Amino acid sequence: MSENGAIQYNRRKGWELAFAACANTVPTLFVILMTFTTYIGTGVYGATTVLAGTIVTGSRIFDGITDPLIALFAERLETRFGRARPLMLLGWLTIAVSVILMFVLCPGAGQVWVFILIYMLYIIGYTIYGIGMQLVPAIMTNDPKQRPIYNRWTTTYTTIFSNCLSIVLAATLMPKHNFKYGLPLFKDLTFLLIGLSGVMVALSVIAITHAKVDVPTTYVGKTKQRTSFRDMWDVLRHNRALQMYIIAGASDKLGLQTASQSAINVMVFGIVIGNYKFMSSLSMVNMIVTLIMVNFFASRLAGNKGMKRALVTWTWASMVALAAMFFFMACVDTLSITTSGVLTIVFIVLYCAMGATKMATSCVSHPCVPDIIDYEFYRSGRYMPSVIGAAYSFMDKMVSSLASTVVALVVALVGYTSTMPQATDPLTTPVFYAAMFLWLGMPFLGYLCTIIAMKFYPLTKEKMEEIQKANAETRASLKAEK
Repeated sequence: MSENGAIQYNRRKGWELAFAACANTVPTLFVILMTFTTYIGTGVYGATTVLAGTIVTGSRIFDGITDPLIALFAERLETRFGRARPLMLLGWLTIAVSVILMFVLCPGAGQVWVFILIYMLYIIGYTIYGIGMQLVPAIMTNDPKQRPIYNRWTTTYTTIFSNCLSIVLAATLMPKHNFKYGLPLFKDLTFLLIGLSGVMVALSVIAITHAKVDVPTTYVGKTKQRTSFRDMWDVLRHNRALQMYIIAGASDKLGLQTASQSAINVMVFGIVIGNYKFMSSLSMVNMIVTLIMVNFFASRLAGNKGMKRALVTWTWASMVALAAMFFFMACVDTLSITTSGVLTIVFIVLYCAMGATKMATSCVSHPCVPDIIDYEFYRSGRYMPSVIGAAYSFMDKMVSSLASTVVALVVALVGYTSTMPQATDPLTTPVFYAAMFLWLGMPFLGYLCTIIAMKFYPLTKEKMEEIQKANAETRASLKAEK
């Protein structure tokens, strides 16, 4: 606090925020690879389509269970290198080893139990990395204008890499491997993503080190007691902001993860539209529109009006874009979309609107977690970033783990019981509506849950100003006691 009572926020240099945000891109890169687990489970390790989806779902539940265990370890971790950097490095190394085992070294084993064990190793690494990564935005800055900037960088990186990788996949890797998903393609993608993610981790560690925020004193709260499961349960029971964010975030993620499964891209672009290469052509246009939306509108609204208002605004926009795309697809000959100039233009406009509003929603959603961490410190006097992150992650994974199973069950209902859809399959009415439900319907339902949850979310812009003032006074008194 300053002498006149104004809040003195912990601000960081622009390049520090930009580099630190690279950490949040790493999970996205590996999720792109792991969307192919159903394919490799059925085609390489011998599982049926439904069994492979069930294994992935069961593994995600295991993922959720590991969150509180590793979070408690993280809350008690005290090193001269802090918490975030050691956890991130250990998690990344574990992930890298697991994907090399899954896609490169062990496919010759051809056993389902091998697939399960490797997937569990991946999950442990992903959890360790995720808990370390979630500490970064909270410790880098508490400035309400800089937190959206951090997530602006996160969304920018995610958008660029996601779209560029889609282009590489559709325009380079798929033609190289005769438009068939298989082990040779997965191996190429594995090494590409390990290299990119390694660079992202290194840049983030450099920024965090330079900012000198990942130090033991950062994690001090009012109480000296060691964090326990009882504390986690107390957070889940009494932190209304976390409760509502869990509902909003988990429902959104289930819908979006379902829609982003590789099988859905194959169904929509390969079967419904009949031109899988068209997806790579869209990626660059979609990326440009999304970056403009995120950099000039989404994060600015969050900084000026608060996270809650921005999230509600962009969620409504996303729902409108999804509904418009469904009505368009239902009213036209979809196989003519890439051959009719008018239909092509309309589809591109709607597709870019979907992509831009989706990423804008994500951009203003993620800064809610640091706000909730600060709210818990204000509410209980305990600074528990790992516990807050793990509590959200646990509930989020319990719900979003259903994505692979939902896809597997729906495609099985339309005839894909032993194989997954391929781009050369014929279009039928059941396949069309299955694709539309998974691609558009599931995200729409997720966003609807967000709108309802945000009505009960307490952290308005005004409330956060009150929280930051109180927290600054608390931290000043804790320093004075030493």
